[in-house]
Amino acid sequence: MHRLKLYGLLVGLMITILLICDVLAFKIVSIGGHDLVASGIIFPFSFLFSSIITDVYGFKLAGRIIWIQLTCSALFILTINLFVFLPSPESANTATHYFAVFHNLWHVLIASSIAVTSAYFINDVVMSKLKIYMSGRYFIIRFLISNAIGKAILVFISYPINFYGQYTAHYIVKIAINTWTYKMVIAILLFPVAILLSNIIKRIEKLDYFDYGVPYNPLTVFNEDAIGENKYDKISQIKRQYRESYSA
Repeated sequence: MHRLKLYGLLVGLMITILLICDVLAFKIVSIGGHDLVASGIIFPFSFLFSSIITDVYGFKLAGRIIWIQLTCSALFILTINLFVFLPSPESANTATHYFAVFHNLWHVLIASSIAVTSAYFINDVVMSKLKIYMSGRYFIIRFLISNAIGKAILVFISYPINFYGQYTAHYIVKIAINTWTYKMVIAILLFPVAILLSNIIKRIEKLDYFDYGVPYNPLTVFNEDAIGENKYDKISQIKRQYRESYSA
């Protein structure tokens, strides 16, 4: 069984980013006169890691992280919602502030369950399929296409859910477009980082996974069936055969 050295660290980073985005989901910031959702400023880093994880470890291990993220996010949001609705003593000056900020956090749970999960899985499927189709080449094309589709699904599903009843439909669409555009600009800027990290992790893990024959069913990502191909295994096999033929 292949020993994974960095997978646990990447799981932790993905969970941390999602929880930060849960807290910042209702915060609107203005940058250069354009209104953006604060969580949308952070999310490009999550898609960065998601694409790298799929490129290195394959669809199944990437998909497992999505379900782990969703579970942690649900536990986090439900716990906070429970405590902000519980009664507080009159002397608790912070109670009203907590309630004002977090009483609608259940919107984020609905959005995460639908939009975030869909966006991540579709990003990973597109990244995986394009890797097979392009024989592992053209990382920039695979990275940008998968990010563009995944991020569009995320903002145009989650923002109407998060901001329903708080802003007009026109304003929600405006911040969705602004945030998606910002995310794509950041994706382009982060591309050199993405390919550098992907190559470093591949060398450390001795993994470069191609999802040949892997079913793209989110419900089967925890199955232990051995499908797909690790490029490093193939290279090692070729080197071993060469050494054996040379020694003979």
